Amino acid sequence: MTSDDFKSKTMRDQPDQKPNGKKAKGLHFLSSQWWCPTAVTLGILCLGLLVILIILTMQLLQVSDLLKQQQANLTNQEIILEGQISAQQQAEQASQESERELKETIETLTQKLDENSKKQMELHQQTLNLQEALRKAANFSGIHPASKCPFQFPVLDGVVSEETPQFMALGRRLSFDAPLV
Repeated sequence: MTSDDFKSKTMRDQPDQKPNGKKAKGLHFLSSQWWCPTAVTLGILCLGLLVILIILTMQLLQVSDLLKQQQANLTNQEIILEGQISAQQQAEQASQESERELKETIETLTQKLDENSKKQMELHQQTLNLQEALRKAANFSGIHPASKCPFQFPVLDGVVSEETPQFMALGRRLSFDAPLV
């Protein structure tokens, strides 16, 4: 079968005119010589549109994948940022705890220093009182009522001279070997 046969067969199947004498509206454009190039042009256009549609779909999928990757990156960055914030908060809490402990230690040491200071002041006052008592005793020279020998106090202001012999009054005789009181 050739294209001419096809045209003629189609023409026979489709009457051009209705029984009342008017031309039929149907496939009469197939009888025209332009229908084949028009069909090819429309086919090429449809094929082009299909290719464009496929390309656009692929680009849309790529954009969708990129958006998913960006969302995943943002989620990871949020997790990292939350971890950093948590670590910073823990470091601040540790710093505050250390600062509190340091303040407590300073307060404890200050209290101990005050106590030691008070004790040292008391000891200093006792030393001053003792030195005053020794000065008064050194200035007193008298005779013991039981013996007729004077008392001797070579210790003055807490200083003992090793060059001078230390005498102790024992009754009426002096001894170098007697212990100091």
